[in-house]
Amino acid sequence: MANKFTMTHEFDCTVETFWSKVMFDKEMNEGLFKQALAFPEFNVLELRETDSEVFRRTISTPKMDVPGPVAKALGSSFKFTDELRYDKKARKATFKGIPSTMAEKLLTSGTIQCTDLPNGRCRRVIEVTVEAKIFAIGGLFESTAEANMRKAYDTGAVYMNKWIAQKGLKA
Repeated sequence: MANKFTMTHEFDCTVETFWSKVMFDKEMNEGLFKQALAFPEFNVLELRETDSEVFRRTISTPKMDVPGPVAKALGSSFKFTDELRYDKKARKATFKGIPSTMAEKLLTSGTIQCTDLPNGRCRRVIEVTVEAKIFAIGGLFESTAEANMRKAYDTGAVYMNKWIAQKGLKA
């Protein structure tokens, strides 16, 4: 059974600024993943933009806090590819995570949507589905993934707000 959860964060910039000057910025992402989240590896494999969308594919080796059975199943060289597609008209992104091990058994997907708030701020809502089709420890995988994602996104939101302030992007 899939685990679904929602995360909400507020940023000191407009929705337009969030998507056009923060989310896909190379410098911001390098700092976020390599410094704030301490990922041993983060690389953008593909980034393309059209009039209607932005597509980004990354590969990462996350810093994870996982129980022994999960660590053993994932292996020491675990990585994941993230594919994110932002629809400019809908102002909504969809994403999916593709793990380097057990890709047919571990599914992560979701949506990211931002709404404007008063005083030039915005709220990001991330809806995530995590499903681990692994006998006996699937639930442990799902709860571990949720805990790690919540921690990463919370840390990321703090970092992004600091970066927004440093770059003078506050409204």
